[in-house]
Amino acid sequence: MVVVPVNKPASKKVYIETYGCQMNEYDSGLVQSILESAGYTRVHRFQEADWIMLNTCAIREKAHEKIYNRLRSMEGERGRNKAHIGILGCMAQNLGDELFAAGLPIDLLAGPDSYRQLPDLMAGINGQPQQTVSLLQLSRTETYSDIYPLQSEGPLAFTTIMRGCDNFCSFCVVPYTRGRERSRSPEPILHEIRKLIAEQDVQEVTLLGQNVNSYSFADFNFTTLCERILNETAIKRLRFTSPHPKDFPLELLELMAGSDRFCSQIHLPLQSGSSAVLARMRREYTRADFLQLVDRIRHTIPQVNLSTDVIVGFCGETEAEFQETMDCMREIRFDMAYMFHYSERKHTGAWKKMPDDVAGSVKLRRLQELIELQNSIALERNQSLVGRTFEVLAERPSKRDARQLMGRTAGGKSVVFAPICGPDQAVADGIGRFYTVQIAGATSATLHGHMAGITANQAE
Repeated sequence: MVVVPVNKPASKKVYIETYGCQMNEYDSGLVQSILESAGYTRVHRFQEADWIMLNTCAIREKAHEKIYNRLRSMEGERGRNKAHIGILGCMAQNLGDELFAAGLPIDLLAGPDSYRQLPDLMAGINGQPQQTVSLLQLSRTETYSDIYPLQSEGPLAFTTIMRGCDNFCSFCVVPYTRGRERSRSPEPILHEIRKLIAEQDVQEVTLLGQNVNSYSFADFNFTTLCERILNETAIKRLRFTSPHPKDFPLELLELMAGSDRFCSQIHLPLQSGSSAVLARMRREYTRADFLQLVDRIRHTIPQVNLSTDVIVGFCGETEAEFQETMDCMREIRFDMAYMFHYSERKHTGAWKKMPDDVAGSVKLRRLQELIELQNSIALERNQSLVGRTFEVLAERPSKRDARQLMGRTAGGKSVVFAPICGPDQAVADGIGRFYTVQIAGATSATLHGHMAGITANQAE
């Protein structure tokens, strides 16, 4: 049940802007649900709002810089009412009252476990100039299981199955900004997915967790939760992110291989190809362990597409250790990778105990080399798919050509194609449909194809 303040505001307007990961996208939907239940209306221009909420990320320094720049650009454009500004999420939790001290136009700070209290916090500030408030207490129990987020219309949706993380990798701020692990009961997860299907015609759900392997509620683990979702809902595609390589459940591979509704894509964060660097990162697996897991995955699911995260320039990384990462990328040949240079984060183990001793210029050079290598691998892998046909779920019009649709294969490959429309049909009418598409060309990031038909999924 959503908590509503006693003094319900009269048609207050709120603008919500989201930065960072899919979990933040989901959390913004939670915030919208909570605030709408309290009488607020979401608007899509911050100049019209009484409250501006920025849901923030803290994973890298660049994320902080984006928020600082956005706040400065908004300061003079907040409309006649001089809208109040709230900073939500991981950056608020990580920096806390330092943000007030920075002289930025901020009225409210709320961490990821404080969203239920937002209506009351906002009510205490409404109309009060120079009033500021922060609520940054992390919880061992909060999962928001009774609140269903308002997600944007479309065929895709996220469902959070757990919050927090207990791994404490030395480079990662997540345990300090999102707290310790706690899992949602299976029942509200199942209800949420059924609700998304019934009310929004959602075709694909991605299960979210900082480490989905760690899901545990009563007698259920992550694999048995996925079994229930496949058996007890009509969702047509199921994905998840992210697992941890150190304890990836091998029984999950058998479940994925045995269901054509379970997408053949796994995001498996490598972080480094050097066992020595992995030890400093506190990842709890070696290079050999990771390669063995990749072999097991590809043996069980031959058509699987693998993506990853990689950090270069971590504390103490030598040129030889960096080359180990490059060699590992060549050996595994990921379909896609998120690649970054190390950015020191306050409160983490590395921040407390390890010098950030790789020069900035070296980090940038290594990152560029890694990106060039991965782009060449991704291009080769995508070009090998030319001539093949895939089932593609159309997600939205193409950004470059509104006459075309963009969708994804079950393996997570982005595909742009032109649907065949009847005289009374618009291209956008195809969003949410499954198409058979023959691939005619490829870049490192995108496949381009021709519609070959509408798949049997439409006949249901």
